[in-house]
Amino acid sequence: MAAYQQVGSFEVIDEHGKLQRNGGNVASYFCTPQGRVIDAITGPVAGNELLDEARWAVAAYDEARGGLPGDVPAKLARAHRQSSPQGRGNGGQQSAIHKLLAGNPLPPISAVYEEIFERILGQRVSLPGDGLERIAEAVGDAKARQLPILFMLHKESSNAAALARWNDLLAQYKRAKGDPLAEMAESFEVVALPLNALPAASQRLGIRPFAVPDNSSPLFVVTRPNGRQLAAVTTWNKTDELTRALDMGLVQQAKEQPHSGEQLAQLLKLVGPVDMRLAGDVRKLQAESKSKGAPKRPAARDEKVASID
Repeated sequence: MAAYQQVGSFEVIDEHGKLQRNGGNVASYFCTPQGRVIDAITGPVAGNELLDEARWAVAAYDEARGGLPGDVPAKLARAHRQSSPQGRGNGGQQSAIHKLLAGNPLPPISAVYEEIFERILGQRVSLPGDGLERIAEAVGDAKARQLPILFMLHKESSNAAALARWNDLLAQYKRAKGDPLAEMAESFEVVALPLNALPAASQRLGIRPFAVPDNSSPLFVVTRPNGRQLAAVTTWNKTDELTRALDMGLVQQAKEQPHSGEQLAQLLKLVGPVDMRLAGDVRKLQAESKSKGAPKRPAARDEKVASID
């Protein structure tokens, strides 16, 4: 059996089609069918090194089971004390793991993973999970209501700080006559989460790590209701680019979900001053709506904001 769990924070981005992973680390555990740890190896090691450690674990466990069942832990402890990890994984970290398992042979993973990850690997454990349910609920609501999504991935001290800054930005543009950014944002499901929580959220929601123009923060990603990316903009300062990205999301939604003539007219007022190409797409939809008689849908929608701490 093979399984995995993310226990540390890290970032995964799609840069020009190539996935880049920033931060994080790996520990692999060789266990009994009951989940008791026979051995472990740290770091993203080469396949032959992982195989060597797996062979050592199998051989040590088979030999330990050769006598009475009660002798297995003591025999495994002796095998760890006598092991020489040279040539297998990171020598210093591997020695520390053998020392740990010599003092506590066959522990459950829950009893040792934190010590291995924090003391031996030197990385703080940061379990995903709490809060992701709220994100999944927000994305599920976007799918049900066919709303485009604006993911706001940040490195602020908290989601509250990121959302406060976002609301301040929108308030600034609400005061500016004729600027459509704030009005556009009201038509999106807004999902805020730390940038390093994206891998866990991607796994939970089945969303590929987003393609980004650069490594700046925050990262604003406009997606379809299913989380499929349409556009991405970085930093708080590129509001013109962000407005165009929101335009793209709204026009794509109009292409995929029938809009009334009134809704398309409102959309054209928002899109027209920002992007002529997208405005042309809206005019084409208006012509099609007149010829086909598109069903009417309510124009007003409440903004939905979700965040994960």
